[in-house]
Amino acid sequence: MITRALEGDSQIGMVLLRPGWENDYYGHPAIVSIGCMGKIEKHSKLPEGKYNILLCGLHRFRILKEVRGKVYRRAQVELLQEINDCDLSSKTSPIKNHVIEHLKQYLGNIPEGKKVGQDLNLETCTTLASLIDRIAYSFDLSIEEKQVFLEEQDVAKRADILHSVIDLKLQLAQLSRKFTGSGADPRMN
Repeated sequence: MITRALEGDSQIGMVLLRPGWENDYYGHPAIVSIGCMGKIEKHSKLPEGKYNILLCGLHRFRILKEVRGKVYRRAQVELLQEINDCDLSSKTSPIKNHVIEHLKQYLGNIPEGKKVGQDLNLETCTTLASLIDRIAYSFDLSIEEKQVFLEEQDVAKRADILHSVIDLKLQLAQLSRKFTGSGADPRMN
């Protein structure tokens, strides 16, 4: 699949296997219906023929039906439209400003905050959706949390979810800083 994608437009779709997939991994395990189409930005072929890839997300999609006939899974999909998205190159967004300020507050409370902020490279985000998604996926969310985020088409609602994540991370960072400065030994718990 990767070889074929690299010979063409370098795009593939990614979906999660449904819970319980372990019982039918080499068969045809059930998959979730919402996934992400992405472009392979970087790749390296491993000696056994597998690949390591860096995939840049392009579009959310819904699987309409699976198409048989290849050794890898294929599907007919519909691209999902972003709701409440806006072009950041032509106007300012109150949601963007609020998220950025909230993120800066969090990053100011972690030791590696400045580097994390630079690595996000948010100035290259041309839409509110891309900005929100880039920030959200930089956090260590569980696969299930990432799937919930992926399935939400409304960018404003994704921003609300992101605020909740940042709030939690900020509280943990502040608690950690407070605890670290107290001189207490966490091993004595």
